[in-house]
Amino acid sequence: MLSRITTNIFYLAFLALILVSFGCSSHQPLKFNVHTEPEGAHIIYKLGSARWVYLGVTPLDAVEVIAEDDIEDNQTFAIKALRCGYLEQVREWTGESLLDEHDAKGMIFWTPRLVKDN
Repeated sequence: MLSRITTNIFYLAFLALILVSFGCSSHQPLKFNVHTEPEGAHIIYKLGSARWVYLGVTPLDAVEVIAEDDIEDNQTFAIKALRCGYLEQVREWTGESLLDEHDAKGMIFWTPRLVKDN
């Protein structure tokens, strides 16, 4: 009898742990499709005043998981294209407009044309 009670308590505790870990924070996977002209630019992004996060080199087809609370707080989401010998290009969204575009297109699609730095 004691063994059965202990086993039930263990299962309930395990279930509670799983529910708490998944219920505390919701994450939004965002698909990015970035092509630059010319290709080979490094792509970084940041949300609000956080540090820049590296996504990869163009042509880029990546998925980044971002905390939904951060996006819904309507912080500015910025993405930047960098390549030696070219001026950097930046695009910004609010959290709401980022999610709207992602829902409408199924991805965040950006094709900046890089300008040579003289």
